[in-house]
Amino acid sequence: MGNWDDLPTDLIITISTHITRNADYIRFRAVCSSWRSATDARPHHLPRLIPFLLLSGDAFTFYSPTEDRSYFVPFPSGSHYHFLGSSHGWLFLVGPTTSLILLNPFARTMIPLPPVVEIPNLFDQVTPNDVERYRASMSRGDGALTVGFWKYLLNKGKLCLDTGSPGFWIAVAFLKSGLAFYRAGDKTWSHAGRYWQFSDAELYNGKLYAITRGGILSTIDVAGSFKETVVVSSSPLSFSEDISFYLVASAPDLLLVVRKHSDTDGYRKTVGFEVFKLENGDQGWTRVDKLGDRIIFLERGTSVSLPASGLEGCEQGCIYFTQGYEPYEEDKGMEIGCYALEGNYMRHLFCCDPDAKTTWVAPKWVTPCIW
Repeated sequence: MGNWDDLPTDLIITISTHITRNADYIRFRAVCSSWRSATDARPHHLPRLIPFLLLSGDAFTFYSPTEDRSYFVPFPSGSHYHFLGSSHGWLFLVGPTTSLILLNPFARTMIPLPPVVEIPNLFDQVTPNDVERYRASMSRGDGALTVGFWKYLLNKGKLCLDTGSPGFWIAVAFLKSGLAFYRAGDKTWSHAGRYWQFSDAELYNGKLYAITRGGILSTIDVAGSFKETVVVSSSPLSFSEDISFYLVASAPDLLLVVRKHSDTDGYRKTVGFEVFKLENGDQGWTRVDKLGDRIIFLERGTSVSLPASGLEGCEQGCIYFTQGYEPYEEDKGMEIGCYALEGNYMRHLFCCDPDAKTTWVAPKWVTPCIW
Protein backbone atom coordinates (compact mmCIF):
# COMPACT_ATOMS: atom_id res chain seq x y z
CA MET A 1 0.00 0.00 0.00
CA GLY A 2 1.31 3.45 -0.89
CA ASN A 3 1.84 6.35 1.47
CA TRP A 4 -1.14 8.47 2.48
CA ASP A 5 0.63 11.57 1.17
CA ASP A 6 0.68 10.02 -2.31
CA LEU A 7 -3.10 10.15 -2.75
CA PRO A 8 -4.22 11.99 -5.91
CA THR A 9 -4.96 15.66 -5.33
CA ASP A 10 -8.48 15.46 -6.80
CA LEU A 11 -9.33 12.60 -4.41
CA ILE A 12 -8.05 14.58 -1.41
CA ILE A 13 -10.18 17.57 -2.46
CA THR A 14 -13.27 15.39 -2.93
CA ILE A 15 -12.87 13.80 0.50
CA SER A 16 -12.35 17.19 2.17
CA THR A 17 -15.61 18.59 0.75
CA HIS A 18 -17.56 15.77 2.44
CA ILE A 19 -16.23 16.63 5.90
CA THR A 20 -18.98 18.33 7.90
CA ARG A 21 -17.24 19.27 11.18
CA ASN A 22 -14.58 21.93 11.59
CA ALA A 23 -12.55 19.87 14.07
CA ASP A 24 -12.44 16.91 11.65
CA TYR A 25 -11.39 19.24 8.84
CA ILE A 26 -8.54 20.60 10.97
CA ARG A 27 -7.39 17.04 11.71
CA PHE A 28 -7.65 16.13 8.02
CA ARG A 29 -5.41 19.00 6.91
CA ALA A 30 -2.92 18.26 9.70
CA VAL A 31 -2.17 14.74 8.41
CA CYS A 32 0.62 15.85 6.07
CA SER A 33 1.83 18.75 3.95
CA SER A 34 0.37 17.37 0.69
CA TRP A 35 -3.14 17.16 2.16
CA ARG A 36 -2.76 20.64 3.61
CA SER A 37 -1.60 22.18 0.32
CA ALA A 38 -4.41 20.50 -1.64
CA THR A 39 -7.23 21.84 0.53
CA ASP A 40 -8.58 25.26 1.36
CA ALA A 41 -7.47 26.72 4.69
CA ARG A 42 -10.79 28.57 4.95
CA PRO A 43 -13.41 26.21 3.48
CA HIS A 44 -16.77 27.75 2.59
CA HIS A 45 -18.81 24.56 3.01
CA LEU A 46 -18.27 24.36 6.78
CA PRO A 47 -20.21 26.36 9.38
CA ARG A 48 -18.27 29.18 11.03
CA LEU A 49 -17.12 28.54 14.57
CA ILE A 50 -16.73 30.98 17.39
CA PRO A 51 -13.13 31.06 18.65
CA PHE A 52 -11.98 28.29 20.97
CA LEU A 53 -11.01 28.99 24.57
CA LEU A 54 -7.42 28.08 25.39
CA LEU A 55 -7.40 26.73 28.95
CA SER A 56 -4.46 26.49 31.31
CA GLY A 57 -2.79 23.17 32.07
CA ASP A 58 0.07 20.84 31.15
CA ALA A 59 -1.06 20.70 27.51
CA PHE A 60 -2.89 23.01 25.15
CA THR A 61 -6.53 22.38 26.00
CA PHE A 62 -8.96 24.05 23.59
CA TYR A 63 -12.61 24.23 24.58
CA SER A 64 -15.11 24.65 21.74
CA PRO A 65 -18.23 26.46 23.07
CA THR A 66 -20.08 25.60 19.85
CA GLU A 67 -19.48 21.86 20.25
CA ASP A 68 -19.25 21.84 24.06
CA ARG A 69 -16.15 19.68 23.97
CA SER A 70 -12.40 19.99 24.50
CA TYR A 71 -9.41 19.16 22.32
CA PHE A 72 -5.94 18.42 23.68
CA VAL A 73 -2.70 19.33 21.94
CA PRO A 74 0.74 18.58 23.48
CA PHE A 75 3.11 21.42 24.24
CA PRO A 76 6.05 21.88 21.86
CA SER A 77 9.39 20.72 23.30
CA GLY A 78 8.81 21.35 26.97
CA SER A 79 6.52 23.61 28.92
CA HIS A 80 6.60 26.81 30.99
CA TYR A 81 5.71 29.04 28.08
CA HIS A 82 4.11 32.33 29.01
CA PHE A 83 1.18 33.41 26.85
CA LEU A 84 1.47 36.92 25.37
CA GLY A 85 -1.42 36.91 22.90
CA SER A 86 -3.33 35.14 20.13
CA SER A 87 -4.09 36.38 16.61
CA HIS A 88 -5.40 34.58 13.52
CA GLY A 89 -4.93 31.19 15.16
CA TRP A 90 -1.30 31.82 16.16
CA LEU A 91 -0.09 31.97 19.77
CA PHE A 92 2.61 34.48 20.74
CA LEU A 93 4.72 32.82 23.46
CA VAL A 94 7.79 33.60 25.52
CA GLY A 95 9.63 30.59 26.90
CA PRO A 96 12.76 29.40 28.64
CA THR A 97 16.16 30.80 27.67
CA THR A 98 14.60 34.07 26.41
CA SER A 99 12.97 32.39 23.39
CA LEU A 100 10.05 33.97 21.55
CA ILE A 101 7.90 31.97 19.15
CA LEU A 102 4.73 32.13 17.07
CA LEU A 103 2.95 28.79 17.35
CA ASN A 104 -0.01 27.50 15.37
CA PRO A 105 -1.14 24.51 17.48
CA PHE A 106 -3.70 23.42 14.89
CA ALA A 107 -1.18 23.17 12.04
CA ARG A 108 1.63 22.19 14.44
CA THR A 109 3.74 24.93 12.91
CA MET A 110 6.23 27.13 14.76
CA ILE A 111 7.94 30.34 13.68
CA PRO A 112 10.95 31.24 15.86
CA LEU A 113 11.45 34.95 16.49
CA PRO A 114 14.68 36.64 17.60
CA PRO A 115 15.06 36.20 21.38
CA VAL A 116 13.81 38.67 23.93
CA VAL A 117 17.28 39.97 24.76
CA GLU A 118 17.69 41.25 21.17
CA ILE A 119 14.69 43.62 21.37
CA PRO A 120 15.93 47.26 21.26
CA ASN A 121 15.28 49.48 24.29
CA LEU A 122 13.81 46.52 26.21
CA PHE A 123 14.99 47.74 29.59
CA ASP A 124 13.74 51.33 29.24
CA GLN A 125 11.64 52.36 32.25
CA VAL A 126 12.32 49.21 34.27
CA THR A 127 11.84 50.18 37.92
CA PRO A 128 13.12 48.74 41.21
CA ASN A 129 9.50 47.77 41.90
CA ASP A 130 9.53 45.52 38.81
CA VAL A 131 12.61 43.75 40.14
CA GLU A 132 10.99 43.22 43.55
CA ARG A 133 7.88 41.73 41.97
CA TYR A 134 10.04 39.34 39.98
CA ARG A 135 11.91 38.28 43.11
CA ALA A 136 8.60 37.72 44.92
CA SER A 137 7.30 35.52 42.11
CA MET A 138 10.50 33.46 42.21
CA SER A 139 10.12 32.92 45.96
CA ARG A 140 6.58 31.60 45.35
CA GLY A 141 7.93 29.06 42.87
CA ASP A 142 5.36 29.97 40.20
CA GLY A 143 7.50 29.08 37.19
CA ALA A 144 9.28 32.42 36.85
CA LEU A 145 12.61 30.60 37.02
CA THR A 146 11.94 29.16 33.56
CA VAL A 147 10.16 32.07 31.94
CA GLY A 148 12.37 34.60 33.65
CA PHE A 149 12.13 38.33 34.05
CA TRP A 150 10.99 38.73 30.44
CA LYS A 151 7.29 38.35 31.13
CA TYR A 152 7.52 41.53 33.21
CA LEU A 153 8.98 43.47 30.31
CA LEU A 154 6.58 42.24 27.61
CA ASN A 155 2.98 43.23 28.27
CA LYS A 156 1.63 41.24 25.33
CA GLY A 157 2.31 40.14 21.76
CA LYS A 158 0.20 40.24 18.61
CA LEU A 159 0.42 38.91 15.06
CA CYS A 160 -0.93 41.41 12.50
CA LEU A 161 -1.91 40.34 8.97
CA ASP A 162 -2.62 42.48 5.90
CA THR A 163 -5.44 40.70 4.06
CA GLY A 164 -4.69 42.82 1.00
CA SER A 165 -1.08 41.61 0.85
CA PRO A 166 -0.94 37.80 1.02
CA GLY A 167 2.17 36.56 2.78
CA PHE A 168 2.77 39.80 4.70
CA TRP A 169 2.70 39.51 8.47
CA ILE A 170 4.28 41.38 11.32
CA ALA A 171 4.77 40.37 14.96
CA VAL A 172 4.28 43.20 17.46
CA ALA A 173 5.69 43.02 20.99
CA PHE A 174 4.28 45.48 23.54
CA LEU A 175 7.05 46.68 25.85
CA LYS A 176 7.05 48.75 29.00
CA SER A 177 8.27 51.50 26.70
CA GLY A 178 7.33 51.44 23.02
CA LEU A 179 6.70 48.69 20.50
CA ALA A 180 8.99 46.13 18.85
CA PHE A 181 8.31 44.81 15.33
CA TYR A 182 9.44 41.74 13.45
CA ARG A 183 8.35 41.32 9.82
CA ALA A 184 8.40 38.13 7.78
CA GLY A 185 11.93 37.86 6.39
CA ASP A 186 13.56 40.25 8.89
CA LYS A 187 16.62 39.21 10.87
CA THR A 188 16.22 41.59 13.82
CA TRP A 189 13.60 43.43 15.83
CA SER A 190 12.82 47.11 15.09
CA HIS A 191 11.48 49.64 17.59
CA ALA A 192 9.10 52.62 17.62
CA GLY A 193 7.33 54.81 20.15
CA ARG A 194 10.18 54.66 22.64
CA TYR A 195 8.69 56.84 25.36
CA TRP A 196 5.08 55.58 25.32
CA GLN A 197 3.36 52.49 26.62
CA PHE A 198 0.93 51.07 24.08
CA SER A 199 -2.28 49.15 24.70
CA ASP A 200 -2.99 47.68 21.27
CA ALA A 201 -2.18 47.73 17.55
CA GLU A 202 -4.05 46.70 14.41
CA LEU A 203 -3.45 46.57 10.65
CA TYR A 204 -6.29 48.37 8.90
CA ASN A 205 -6.53 49.53 5.28
CA GLY A 206 -2.82 48.89 4.79
CA LYS A 207 -1.75 50.93 7.84
CA LEU A 208 -0.63 49.81 11.27
CA TYR A 209 -2.49 51.77 13.95
CA ALA A 210 -1.30 51.76 17.55
CA ILE A 211 -2.94 53.31 20.60
CA THR A 212 -1.27 54.26 23.88
CA ARG A 213 -2.64 53.68 27.36
CA GLY A 214 -3.57 57.36 27.36
CA GLY A 215 -5.60 57.07 24.14
CA ILE A 216 -3.17 58.67 21.65
CA LEU A 217 -3.56 57.03 18.22
CA SER A 218 -0.60 56.76 15.83
CA THR A 219 0.20 55.13 12.53
CA ILE A 220 3.54 53.36 12.11
CA ASP A 221 5.28 52.85 8.78
CA VAL A 222 5.80 49.10 9.00
CA ALA A 223 6.66 48.87 5.29
CA GLY A 224 9.65 51.18 5.66
CA SER A 225 11.43 53.01 8.46
CA PHE A 226 8.90 52.40 11.28
CA LYS A 227 8.32 56.12 11.54
CA GLU A 228 5.53 56.97 13.98
CA THR A 229 2.93 59.63 13.15
CA VAL A 230 0.29 60.79 15.63
CA VAL A 231 -3.11 60.96 13.91
CA VAL A 232 -5.50 61.43 16.87
CA SER A 233 -3.92 63.19 19.83
CA SER A 234 -6.82 62.96 22.29
CA SER A 235 -8.76 60.07 23.77
CA PRO A 236 -12.58 59.96 23.60
CA LEU A 237 -12.49 59.25 27.36
CA SER A 238 -10.42 60.78 30.13
CA PHE A 239 -7.41 58.71 31.15
CA SER A 240 -8.01 56.33 34.04
CA GLU A 241 -6.35 53.23 35.43
CA ASP A 242 -9.83 51.67 35.32
CA ILE A 243 -10.10 51.51 31.51
CA SER A 244 -8.33 49.46 28.83
CA PHE A 245 -8.15 50.16 25.08
CA TYR A 246 -8.45 47.65 22.22
CA LEU A 247 -8.26 48.28 18.48
CA VAL A 248 -10.52 46.03 16.39
CA ALA A 249 -10.77 45.88 12.60
CA SER A 250 -14.50 45.34 12.12
CA ALA A 251 -15.55 45.65 8.47
CA PRO A 252 -15.70 48.30 7.26
CA ASP A 253 -14.47 50.26 10.31
CA LEU A 254 -11.59 50.47 12.75
CA LEU A 255 -13.13 50.33 16.21
CA LEU A 256 -11.81 51.46 19.57
CA VAL A 257 -13.29 49.25 22.29
CA VAL A 258 -12.94 50.60 25.83
CA ARG A 259 -13.26 48.11 28.66
CA LYS A 260 -14.25 49.58 32.03
CA HIS A 261 -12.99 48.00 35.24
CA SER A 262 -13.84 48.25 38.90
CA ASP A 263 -11.78 47.03 41.86
CA THR A 264 -13.96 45.27 44.41
CA ASP A 265 -12.25 43.86 47.48
CA GLY A 266 -8.98 43.99 45.57
CA TYR A 267 -10.30 42.01 42.58
CA ARG A 268 -10.49 43.69 39.18
CA LYS A 269 -13.79 43.11 37.41
CA THR A 270 -15.24 44.21 34.09
CA VAL A 271 -18.27 46.47 34.54
CA GLY A 272 -18.97 47.58 30.96
CA PHE A 273 -17.74 48.66 27.53
CA GLU A 274 -17.89 51.65 25.22
CA VAL A 275 -17.19 51.51 21.48
CA PHE A 276 -16.02 54.22 19.04
CA LYS A 277 -15.17 54.15 15.33
CA LEU A 278 -12.41 56.05 13.56
CA GLU A 279 -13.77 58.81 11.36
CA ASN A 280 -12.83 59.05 7.68
CA GLY A 281 -9.44 60.66 7.22
CA ASP A 282 -8.37 59.76 10.78
CA GLN A 283 -10.19 62.84 12.08
CA GLY A 284 -11.18 61.45 15.48
CA TRP A 285 -13.57 59.03 17.15
CA THR A 286 -17.37 58.74 16.90
CA ARG A 287 -19.37 56.80 19.49
CA VAL A 288 -21.01 53.57 18.32
CA ASP A 289 -24.22 52.47 20.06
CA LYS A 290 -24.66 49.09 18.37
CA LEU A 291 -22.52 46.58 16.51
CA GLY A 292 -25.17 45.35 14.07
CA ASP A 293 -24.37 41.91 12.66
CA ARG A 294 -20.94 41.75 14.32
CA ILE A 295 -19.52 39.99 17.37
CA ILE A 296 -16.30 41.02 19.12
CA PHE A 297 -14.04 38.70 21.12
CA LEU A 298 -11.65 40.33 23.59
CA GLU A 299 -8.90 39.25 25.92
CA ARG A 300 -5.77 41.09 27.02
CA GLY A 301 -3.83 39.68 24.06
CA THR A 302 -6.70 39.18 21.60
CA SER A 303 -9.19 41.43 19.78
CA VAL A 304 -11.19 40.09 16.84
CA SER A 305 -14.49 40.90 15.12
CA LEU A 306 -16.58 38.30 13.26
CA PRO A 307 -19.90 38.45 11.40
CA ALA A 308 -22.71 36.99 13.51
CA SER A 309 -24.69 35.56 10.57
CA GLY A 310 -24.36 31.78 10.62
CA LEU A 311 -22.18 31.85 13.73
CA GLU A 312 -23.78 29.26 15.95
CA GLY A 313 -24.16 29.88 19.67
CA CYS A 314 -23.53 33.65 19.78
CA GLU A 315 -25.63 36.78 20.06
CA GLN A 316 -25.08 39.48 17.46
CA GLY A 317 -24.07 42.91 18.67
CA CYS A 318 -22.27 41.50 21.72
CA ILE A 319 -18.74 41.60 23.11
CA TYR A 320 -17.45 38.27 24.45
CA PHE A 321 -14.58 38.73 26.85
CA THR A 322 -12.29 37.03 29.29
CA GLN A 323 -10.40 38.82 32.01
CA GLY A 324 -7.49 37.37 33.94
CA TYR A 325 -4.70 38.81 36.01
CA GLU A 326 -2.39 41.31 34.42
CA PRO A 327 1.37 40.50 34.45
CA TYR A 328 1.79 42.24 37.80
CA GLU A 329 -1.51 41.16 39.39
CA GLU A 330 -1.28 37.44 40.11
CA ASP A 331 -4.09 37.61 42.70
CA LYS A 332 -6.74 39.56 40.80
CA GLY A 333 -9.03 36.68 39.78
CA MET A 334 -10.70 35.89 36.43
CA GLU A 335 -14.00 36.09 34.60
CA ILE A 336 -15.65 35.12 31.30
CA GLY A 337 -18.61 37.12 30.08
CA CYS A 338 -20.81 38.56 27.34
CA TYR A 339 -21.76 42.24 27.10
CA ALA A 340 -24.65 43.46 24.91
CA LEU A 341 -23.67 46.92 23.69
CA GLU A 342 -27.13 48.06 22.59
CA GLY A 343 -28.91 46.76 25.69
CA ASN A 344 -26.09 47.73 28.05
CA TYR A 345 -26.25 44.50 30.05
CA MET A 346 -23.71 41.83 30.93
CA ARG A 347 -23.86 38.17 31.85
CA HIS A 348 -21.20 35.68 32.86
CA LEU A 349 -20.63 32.51 30.88
CA PHE A 350 -19.46 28.91 31.07
CA CYS A 351 -20.31 28.37 34.72
CA CYS A 352 -17.85 31.04 35.78
CA ASP A 353 -18.49 32.42 39.26
CA PRO A 354 -17.93 36.20 38.95
CA ASP A 355 -17.10 36.34 42.67
CA ALA A 356 -14.65 33.45 42.61
CA LYS A 357 -11.34 34.53 44.09
CA THR A 358 -8.94 32.39 42.11
CA THR A 359 -5.48 32.73 40.68
CA TRP A 360 -6.28 30.38 37.76
CA VAL A 361 -5.23 32.04 34.54
CA ALA A 362 -8.26 33.12 32.52
CA PRO A 363 -8.93 31.31 29.20
CA LYS A 364 -7.80 33.00 25.99
CA TRP A 365 -9.78 33.31 22.74
CA VAL A 366 -8.06 31.47 19.86
CA THR A 367 -9.49 31.35 16.34
CA PRO A 368 -8.67 27.95 14.76
CA CYS A 369 -6.69 28.44 11.55
CA ILE A 370 -4.30 26.39 9.41
CA TRP A 371 -1.98 28.23 7.02
